[in-house]
Amino acid sequence: MLPLVEILVSIGIFAVAVVLTLQLFLLSKFLGDKTSDVAKAIFEAQGVAENFKAMRTGAEIEDYFRDGLNGGTVYYDGGWEKTDSAENTAYSLKVTKEMDGYGPGTLYRFKIEICRTEPYPFIDDRKTEKDPDYIPVLVSFDAGKFVAP
Repeated sequence: MLPLVEILVSIGIFAVAVVLTLQLFLLSKFLGDKTSDVAKAIFEAQGVAENFKAMRTGAEIEDYFRDGLNGGTVYYDGGWEKTDSAENTAYSLKVTKEMDGYGPGTLYRFKIEICRTEPYPFIDDRKTEKDPDYIPVLVSFDAGKFVAP
């Protein structure tokens, strides 16, 4: 009877060790996915900021904001391909624009933010009853461009 109890206890300890090890593997997979998404988000946001910096007139900036960025919001699917609608999207790029007029020209200030539409499993645990609208932000930064008339 005693050897049977020892075997059952050792199987129980082994089962607990297996569960903990599997959780670590799952966590590392999702952390790797998040790291990859952050790298892709930085690339996309940098491209938008460089497009703004390359423009010479306020009209070019307004056209790009309206046509190239769909009025300030671009949606991506799970493979980082642009989509036309907000349905079935995995990521969203939002650009907000402010303008200040100065004597010699206009200063445009942009806030570029890329978010994931759903939290990562096992990582972002802030989506609780206290904060049901939590969305993981992958990249957020401000850029500026001065345009002379």
